[in-house]
Amino acid sequence: MKIFILFLCLMAQFSTSHGQTIQKGKAKSLDKSFSYFYLKPQEEIKGILLLIPAWGEKPKSVFYKNKLPYLLLEKGFVTIIPELTPSFTPEPNTFAQLDELIRTFQNTSSTKHIPCVLGGLSIGGTIALHYAEYLASQQSPSKVDAIFTIDPPLDLTRLYISSVRKIEYACSSNLIKKEGLSIKNNLEGKLKGSANEQQEAYIHNSVFSANQADGGNAKLLSNIPIRLYAEPDLAFVQKTYCEALQFEDINAVDSEKLQQLLQRLGNKHVEYITTKNRGFHIWNILEPHDFIKWIAPILPSNQH
Repeated sequence: MKIFILFLCLMAQFSTSHGQTIQKGKAKSLDKSFSYFYLKPQEEIKGILLLIPAWGEKPKSVFYKNKLPYLLLEKGFVTIIPELTPSFTPEPNTFAQLDELIRTFQNTSSTKHIPCVLGGLSIGGTIALHYAEYLASQQSPSKVDAIFTIDPPLDLTRLYISSVRKIEYACSSNLIKKEGLSIKNNLEGKLKGSANEQQEAYIHNSVFSANQADGGNAKLLSNIPIRLYAEPDLAFVQKTYCEALQFEDINAVDSEKLQQLLQRLGNKHVEYITTKNRGFHIWNILEPHDFIKWIAPILPSNQH
């Protein structure tokens, strides 16, 4: 009971920070309505932080899982967390929704361009990078100035192969087998077959393809600052979920290989950040004060 009361107190403290409360908004794109939550400064908006939740994560709950929205609130940033349909593959409707949110809040500022930072946890990070690749493919002025991800699945071929292994592992719990079946069925349904049967489809729909010399779609990310966060604690997942799990079964392998590829392609602003003892597959992996130092070049001049 004491822990529950403390949690409620923390929530109340967050929601009243600087006299601001988390609000819910509605928007429409491609004739479809969707909801989002946001926390905005009392003064004019000077920047946008757009966060994308993990699969099954309630958007509003993200505000209580990392201090980044509140630290950037002090610098004039609005934080927006939309309710998007999660997908391993790029979705035009999702891109249209993100376009609409960025356009809506940029139009509230008298400044021609205000900085926009986009990031997400797990599948949210996958969506963030899919969107960055979409913007680059359109050859239009980028709406996003920096991207970050926390432990996202990026290479669908690797993910599919891992899902098959998870089904076959002899684990004490059925959790890993269920996860493997869910991912396998999702990918086969979306891409009309296995990774072996539909190789081109898996490459075309992946953020990054390790078996392609140019990384597949990842070559579109060579000009944007990116931070890829992970806590690759294989010992923890083996002890907690299944002793048979391999490093290729955790998403950190995608982030590590993507960073190496983008460096080879000339991206001087890509970083792979690994942590210890901050948690596995959670928002807390991102250390907010250090992150703000990283995005300092895009902050308003009086906020560095």
